[in-house]
Amino acid sequence: MKRTVTFLLLAMTFGAPAAPASGQGYFGRQAEGWFWYHDPEPTREPEEAETLPVPRATADPLEELKRIQEAIARAEARAVLEPTTENVKEYLRLNQWQLDQSALFSDVWRRAVWQDPSLDYSLRRPTMSLAVQQYHDQRKASKARAVAEIAGTHGLFFFFKGSCPYCHTFGPILRQFSEIYGIEVLPVSLDGGVLPDYPTPRVDTHVAAQLGVQAVPSVFLVDPNGRSVIPVGNGVMSVDELAERIYVLTQTAPGEDY
Repeated sequence: MKRTVTFLLLAMTFGAPAAPASGQGYFGRQAEGWFWYHDPEPTREPEEAETLPVPRATADPLEELKRIQEAIARAEARAVLEPTTENVKEYLRLNQWQLDQSALFSDVWRRAVWQDPSLDYSLRRPTMSLAVQQYHDQRKASKARAVAEIAGTHGLFFFFKGSCPYCHTFGPILRQFSEIYGIEVLPVSLDGGVLPDYPTPRVDTHVAAQLGVQAVPSVFLVDPNGRSVIPVGNGVMSVDELAERIYVLTQTAPGEDY
């Protein structure tokens, strides 16, 4: 009988799992001694989900827009830092609302433009390919006529240095521009050097300083009768760019060309 009880005790200790009693697992945690009680894990209060940022009609629109943007940004930050299914779905839901609102705004925008010609910028600057080509053709013809007319009353001051490689590049371009539009060019050398296209320039003494020339090559449009001088530009410019600048500076008011 004693031997049977011994085997039963050994089986209970080493072989069979412990019974679900109040001391369950105690023998496997003997280092805890009598102080086996642990404070329960603190329960985390669920964060309040963002609600759809429906604008409030009576609120200030700037404040409402700020509130909506903050709500969406907060939901996005939460989804990135804690990418649980609930957080990601909440951000996607708010982002979908934002996309829908943007699409609604875009649709109302185009309807308003279609119905009010004064709001249609494409009537002033076409966007369709055929209309754009027509616009550029008309503008090119107007520009050519205007620059040709200006050439009859104006000339160009061309400031350069013989040691400037950009001046050597720009010299032939300016010569071609002068021949196309029939405008006279007065070359002025700042260092006494020459260019192949302008071998006999004037040597500057004080004109460049009076006009505030700071870089070369530099071009000024001059009206000898009205004694007016208009800076056209500095650096290497193409023939078309020269014509464009002269046209804009002499034929249009600020903001009129856009």
